[in-house]
Amino acid sequence: MEKKWFRQRPLLTLPQVLVLLVVMAALFIALDLNRRAQAGQLVGIGEESLQQQINYESTRQVELQVTLIYLESEDYVAAYARNEAGQLLPGEKRIVPLPIEATIAPTAAPPPTPDPVELARPWQAWWRLLTDAPQPRP
Repeated sequence: MEKKWFRQRPLLTLPQVLVLLVVMAALFIALDLNRRAQAGQLVGIGEESLQQQINYESTRQVELQVTLIYLESEDYVAAYARNEAGQLLPGEKRIVPLPIEATIAPTAAPPPTPDPVELARPWQAWWRLLTDAPQPRP
């Protein structure tokens, strides 16, 4: 028997290999673009929160500067001397209101309302169910 050597056909042809390489490159590029897009979205997430915090701190800085200006003024020193330190200008008199201490009398508890069940008699309930007439006086 004679052996015939058949030339085996390659698994992929040259155009198929080129198409496969192009598809793999396109897939790699698409995945890289997707990763970059996600990274770009993450960059702006904290920006609004950070901007609000910056605005708050700017407002707080202005408030503190205004407070500092007031604390260094003559008006604050005079108000502190009168109200906190108890110092007066010549000719002024200090008036201190005294609280009136009074004992508060406890309020009387109202008398309990009578329970209609205790005053009712069984025949009154039956009378009311059987007739719509008012109950007779005992």
